[in-house]
Amino acid sequence: MPSFNSDKVAKIHQHLHSHLPSESALRVKALETVLVQKGLANSENIDHWVDAYSNDIGPMRGAHMVARSWIDPEYRCLLYTI
Repeated sequence: MPSFNSDKVAKIHQHLHSHLPSESALRVKALETVLVQKGLANSENIDHWVDAYSNDIGPMRGAHMVARSWIDPEYRCLLYTI
């Protein structure tokens, strides 16, 4: 009768799953595929929006504002008046 090594099976399972995209990445790809197939968007536009959010609109923008407020007192006052 063959023996069963649960640690070895767990390592194999973990190794196999480490090469798969995350669940959220799979969802994003599925949504993109549907939008492109229905003609509601194209991949280039989606790439542009992702890039714009990552570099101009998203968290980096807020980080720049906070960093500037640390070194520029006038800018910090302006932020408090908004």
